[in-house]
Amino acid sequence: MARITLAAFGDSLTEGYGLPAYSSFPAQLERKLLEEGCNLEIANYGISGETSADGLSRLADVIESKPDAGYIEFGANDCFQLVDPEQIKLNIMAIIEAFQEAHIPVILLGFMPMNFTPQSYALSFNSIFPDIAQKYNIPFYANFMEGLDEKPEYYQTDGVHPNTEGISIIVENIFPLFKTFYNELTA
Repeated sequence: MARITLAAFGDSLTEGYGLPAYSSFPAQLERKLLEEGCNLEIANYGISGETSADGLSRLADVIESKPDAGYIEFGANDCFQLVDPEQIKLNIMAIIEAFQEAHIPVILLGFMPMNFTPQSYALSFNSIFPDIAQKYNIPFYANFMEGLDEKPEYYQTDGVHPNTEGISIIVENIFPLFKTFYNELTA
């Protein structure tokens, strides 16, 4: 079977801010999938500090690389900057539509506001990812940071970016979704 290429498209949570490349989420996820018999390679297109608008502006480069599939992980920086949730939704929908037009299946990885986010903003923000996933009927993981519970031992000193152990927990939690996605791609 041919090797599947998966584009990891996102912000610092994808890039692996503050971590050696082999500890980033895409690198740890790739190792876990390979260990489980998946024949794939994950290309890391994460850039720290990017918002969904930044991702949209460089989307063409990712699509031109012709991956077999991808995941979209934006929203954390939008949330920290209190970007209008409706604009975030429009940006992410445009990214998904571009992937779909190129016949590249995607998984949407959501983000939940951290406890320092104003409550009124968090309420509006929380509907973005479920609404989009339902609209496009795509695989979806509600909270990229699921399982870390803002516990300091899973974060770097900035309290925002997961450390290597935190990424390992994320990979364990999210793995079943990616394994199912891979099986569907290769069926």
